[in-house]
Amino acid sequence: MSLAINPGAQAFRPQSGPFGMNDLSTSRFAHSDAVLSHYAAGEEVVGEGDPTDNFYMVVKGVFRAVKVTRDGRRQIFAFYMPGDMCGLEPGDRYDLTIEAVNTASMAALSRPACRARMNRDPEFNAAVFEGATRALSLSVDHMTMVGRSSAEERLAWFLTMLRDRAAVPGRIPPTVDLVMQRQDIADYLGLTIETVSRTFTHMKERGLIALPTTRRVQILNVEQLERLAAADRDAPLWDRKTYA
Repeated sequence: MSLAINPGAQAFRPQSGPFGMNDLSTSRFAHSDAVLSHYAAGEEVVGEGDPTDNFYMVVKGVFRAVKVTRDGRRQIFAFYMPGDMCGLEPGDRYDLTIEAVNTASMAALSRPACRARMNRDPEFNAAVFEGATRALSLSVDHMTMVGRSSAEERLAWFLTMLRDRAAVPGRIPPTVDLVMQRQDIADYLGLTIETVSRTFTHMKERGLIALPTTRRVQILNVEQLERLAAADRDAPLWDRKTYA
């Protein structure tokens, strides 16, 4: 279901999502031509090869950017959360498929309307630029981690990233709720699902985390997890051959 959004409409304001993100400034994206659409888990927003008609911003829930190779392997390039912009490909076709991870909402703004508003609204222009640079920064962090880190370092980075995204001023949450399946995590971190499961278990055995449920991670040793997330080679080494 889709509905048009008028500037400043309350319905456009983000709701508290699974990562506890509050009062995001997505209202800066509101425009008379913006459309808010709701998606069920697994539903596609755009497919690889579709015309790049719109820019998108997540309003509620989580989305993933996916590419499937010709031999059937799947790579997740990004998870988009409330306030994130996506669909930023510069060409005339989308390079990635964007799908909802859970029940979620996405705002779409046609590219011509977006460009016209950017030309006349400096604040909106700055907001779009900020969203694009944030997406680029997360992509660089992701590529760096996958390219040079061990399995436990990748998973520690992932958990720390989700924790930081869930933080509100003055409070860093002690737990991380996972709305995505472990297969999604594996495809995002360039690992197998078996390696992800073993690494979760190893972190638990080492006292870094607790797993009250398969979808909730409690962070017990913040300092050690952050050192692993930063690929700090001065941190005590684990038995890495298990995860080679």
